[in-house]
Amino acid sequence: MARGTRYHVVSKIARGGMAEIFLALQQGEQGFQKPVVLKRILPALAANPRFVRMFVDEAHIASTLNHSNLVQVLDLGKAGGQYFLVLEFVDGWSLEQIRRRAQQAKLKLSLPLALYVVGALCRGLAYVHTRERQGKPLGIIHRDVTPQNVLISQHGEVKLADFGIAKAVDKSEKSATGIIKGKFAYMSPEQSQARPLDARSDLFSVGTVLYLLTTGRKPFDGPTDADVLMQVRRARPEKPSTLVKDLNPDVERLINRALRADPAKRWQSAEQMADRIDAILLKLGQPSGPAPLKRWLETLSARDGAKPPVADAAVATDPSIAVDLGSLDLELEEVAQTVVEEDRGTGVDTRLERARAELSAQTAPTRSDGARAARLAKDAGPDAPADDGAAPAGAGARFKRWVRRMTVGVALILVALGGAAYLAWPHLPARTRQPIDDWVRRLGALVGQRRL
Repeated sequence: MARGTRYHVVSKIARGGMAEIFLALQQGEQGFQKPVVLKRILPALAANPRFVRMFVDEAHIASTLNHSNLVQVLDLGKAGGQYFLVLEFVDGWSLEQIRRRAQQAKLKLSLPLALYVVGALCRGLAYVHTRERQGKPLGIIHRDVTPQNVLISQHGEVKLADFGIAKAVDKSEKSATGIIKGKFAYMSPEQSQARPLDARSDLFSVGTVLYLLTTGRKPFDGPTDADVLMQVRRARPEKPSTLVKDLNPDVERLINRALRADPAKRWQSAEQMADRIDAILLKLGQPSGPAPLKRWLETLSARDGAKPPVADAAVATDPSIAVDLGSLDLELEEVAQTVVEEDRGTGVDTRLERARAELSAQTAPTRSDGARAARLAKDAGPDAPADDGAAPAGAGARFKRWVRRMTVGVALILVALGGAAYLAWPHLPARTRQPIDDWVRRLGALVGQRRL
């Protein structure tokens, strides 16, 4: 894209933990206009080199991807000292928005349509996971496959968005050991414990999304982050068939395999999972695909009156945005490759980081641990980045946990030895028991004398 390209900002679409999203029109010669999306780091985080580097990493990763089931990154630039990503505009809604609207309208998403959405996700991930550069795998893992990051156009297209926390072998901003990134309820067990990840972690998240679409409930949920994390790590959700009567057994087996705790027992590739979904859809013999999904979305809109964003020159511009951006017309400048020096001394609100570090370090949190983590997360505020992780627990905390574990271990060993001795005592020879009996009697007499 040529430098000096001008964008006219129309409205603000959303605001997340790290960035905010604007609907804009790319403008060119002879009245050319094209709807796009501008993504900008939140002003409070824009001065943090770490977040700027993550933002640029997202652009570098996503710019290598070009697939019909992925939101395409078109450009990266600066305007007024602020970094902007230019993204493909999807005229529709997120899967989470659609799911909530359908609940309120009491309109069920049919099983074939749910399978179609998840199958499209798998096709996009299959492309992502197998990307190479000069014969070397890029090792891209999304790490944040959630309904909020799945966009569905009003024409029934399904696109995976937001590679802001994706992992790739050539990223400049590396995650420190022990850091957890992603949304707890959609993580894989290995991701929740900050263990090494591969593509199968994303497939666990896909299984979580399909479980939600078919049952209306998350497989892992609870009142606190600690509860959710422990459920994810155990990976023993309630069987979908207990929540939905007459659920197709092939679909239940598909979900159960995706949600195995052991990655070796899951689907081994997104393509393998997508092929299985295609086979189930063929067996069902019911309508699925973009056209049926488009018709279902039209029915939903007729019930609740919701309309997708409209992007054309006739849209009224929100003047309040200009106060924040400085101008509604942005001309993006080129961004140098070496954007910023990494600054690990600057970070997000450490209260939330400490809470997540506690959660990731414990294998069986008590109720008080969960309450404390919930209080810490609440103190951190709603604007703390929800998709960033926590620093590892300190040496003092690790030592205390080690002491507790050793104390419990020694106590259990002593109890086991005492029980074994008690059971074996009647069967020991008299010559073995006599010295011990004498010693016990002398000890009892000595104690009695001291009491007197």
